[in-house]
Amino acid sequence: MVKFLQTSDWQIGMKGSGLGVAGSLVAEQRIQTLERILQVAEAESADFVVACGDLFEHNQVADDQVTGVARILRAHPSVEIHAIPGNHDLPGPGSVWNRAALRGVPNLRIHLSPDPCAVLGKDGSPVILHPLPVRSRYSYSDPLAQIVRIDGGPEINVGLGHGHLTTISFGAHEGDIKLPIDPAHVDRIGLDYLALGHWHGTKVLKATDGAPRIAYSGTHEQTAYAETNAGNVLVVTIPARGAGPDIRAVRVGVLRWEERQLAFAGDQSLERLAELLANCEADFLELSVAGELPGHLFTAYRQLLESDRFKHVRLHDESLSWLPDKDGTTLELSDASLRMVHEQLNTALAGSSGAEAAIAREALALFERYVREAGL
Repeated sequence: MVKFLQTSDWQIGMKGSGLGVAGSLVAEQRIQTLERILQVAEAESADFVVACGDLFEHNQVADDQVTGVARILRAHPSVEIHAIPGNHDLPGPGSVWNRAALRGVPNLRIHLSPDPCAVLGKDGSPVILHPLPVRSRYSYSDPLAQIVRIDGGPEINVGLGHGHLTTISFGAHEGDIKLPIDPAHVDRIGLDYLALGHWHGTKVLKATDGAPRIAYSGTHEQTAYAETNAGNVLVVTIPARGAGPDIRAVRVGVLRWEERQLAFAGDQSLERLAELLANCEADFLELSVAGELPGHLFTAYRQLLESDRFKHVRLHDESLSWLPDKDGTTLELSDASLRMVHEQLNTALAGSSGAEAAIAREALALFERYVREAGL
């Protein structure tokens, strides 16, 4: 029997594009969560860990981030780690895998060539790893096509790859990258299991014999709102050569990402929005708001969304309409110049539509907010 942990796509060094200042928090957490991966490996008494590519965002990642990763790996010397490069951390003269900090980690084995590697499970079970490191981000060659069929022997055979399965759609995920992997080769070769990286969500697929022999672990910490079922590692147990694997997802991700929707219909207050935000425990929230609200609530609406309880909020409210107030503005201004500016902003809002109306409404809301805060 062999029992191992599968992980991939750590993307250490990523900046968290589109997240503003929260991007640095994501980058930092991605390193810290590596500790949780190794703790799971120890708790599960895993024979080893396979890390299936894109562990680093690029080969120019900062030295302090590389040494941070190395320090965590070295702190768990009993956890044997087998890693391959992906399309983000390609091998070569300037590769991050050449850094002394990584080369000096005794329990890290970096597979830069597709040479089979014999290892033993803790119970003495023989295992052969078939690493398939990515050599080019634009390769059209299926790395499994070069492996001849495995015949005989008690060894459990596990492949480590990184790329797109040719039989399923990955949407627009790095659509310019060509790394095809035909799952039919798993049966042709006689692999007991194929561990894959590249897709950021957990995905398990069955081979033609009906056994779950192909899986993406996904990234250990979610990287974007569009990702689904991210933040896991896989605990894979294979009883013997030819036996069906048992695959169990274990969550290690710390950051919580959620998607919520709210449609206003006849609401004259923001109570439902306030309740939604108060009951949401996400760190990163993608919020879609639609329907209609009276215009005098706009300033309070914007202030409600500025809550510091979230690390980041991505708002979609293009379908939210603001209705004119029947009794006009409630803002009273004693200063004539301020009244004139207020009237001009209201006039601009009334005479605009689409994107211009959104800008005018934002300007009016900011004006009213600052006037109230200043006590004018």
